Amino acid sequence: MLLFLVRHAESTWNHQKKMQGQKDPPLSPFGRQEAKRLARRFKGLKFAAAYASPLKRAYETAEIITGKKRKLVCDKGLMEIGLGEWEGKTVSQIKKTYGDDFARWAQMPSRVAIPGGEVFRDFIARVKTTMRAIERKHREGNVLLVCHGGVISTYATQIFSVPPDDIWLFTVRNASLTIVEVKPTAHRIVTFNDTGHLASLTDIKRTDVRHVA
Repeated sequence: MLLFLVRHAESTWNHQKKMQGQKDPPLSPFGRQEAKRLARRFKGLKFAAAYASPLKRAYETAEIITGKKRKLVCDKGLMEIGLGEWEGKTVSQIKKTYGDDFARWAQMPSRVAIPGGEVFRDFIARVKTTMRAIERKHREGNVLLVCHGGVISTYATQIFSVPPDDIWLFTVRNASLTIVEVKPTAHRIVTFNDTGHLASLTDIKRTDVRHVA
């Protein structure tokens, strides 16, 4: 089975450089163009199933990719980590209010309790449970998952058997594609953070690498 993991395209808050977590801004106009490039890349490819996080930025990306021609399975397990009081704020605003907590979180998220946020170890467990359930359900074919940078990075730490706090080792850009071959005895990453399909966007721009921004 091949898992096609897509990070959602640019949202309005990505454009404004605001932390999102489980808040629900929609795609930006630029993000919709990114999603259309993804749709072109997948043209002619058949999916045995298509999953999406219920958050708008992911679900809208999935709808554009699939052309609304097939039913999308909404799975809350694919939602981004909840960032509590940090959601809706820029990094500079967070640093101003919460001191060095953001810097510590960017180094070792398991050591920082974000006020009102999801416990990091609970997020890690949620991703593991969700991905294992999807893998068990689909033994063959192509499966599309449209979700979030934090989810994809966490899944990568589990595949590579590295500590969950090493999540920041993995760059996952908006509208990027990661393909994982899943076999009964092993996982193989075929491609990671691939954004080649975005090259035709004349106004494509490099954005800050921030999984949950």
